[in-house]
Amino acid sequence: MSMPPEVFYPVGVVTCIMVFTAGIPHETSNKKSWFGYWRDDGFIKVKNLGRVDRDCVWPTIRDRWIESWRNREVHAGESVLPKVGPDDEWVAEAYMETDYSTLTQKDLEKTLLDHALFLLRGVQKIDEVEE
Repeated sequence: MSMPPEVFYPVGVVTCIMVFTAGIPHETSNKKSWFGYWRDDGFIKVKNLGRVDRDCVWPTIRDRWIESWRNREVHAGESVLPKVGPDDEWVAEAYMETDYSTLTQKDLEKTLLDHALFLLRGVQKIDEVEE
């Protein structure tokens, strides 16, 4: 399960949970692997409090996640069930389908501007080092 990016706020770590059955090699189980993309847990950052469940949505989200995991349910944008081996990626993001229908012209323009600014900053830093 890929967890929210700020689950251990203020420490920035990429968090992934893996559950295995002890004593049963994956290659002999011949099962598909369930992957959850659990990035939005409903918590928000509040100054001086950290991450809080301001809207009281966590119990509902938690219960949906647990039910989905226990029943190996596949939900678009939230979970997938591919067959993977030792040489494959073991994170949900590798198998999630991207929904391009929600993209807008404004999204494209923002991404291009962000990229251009990133490149410009990189050039400026290189120039500063060379001086």
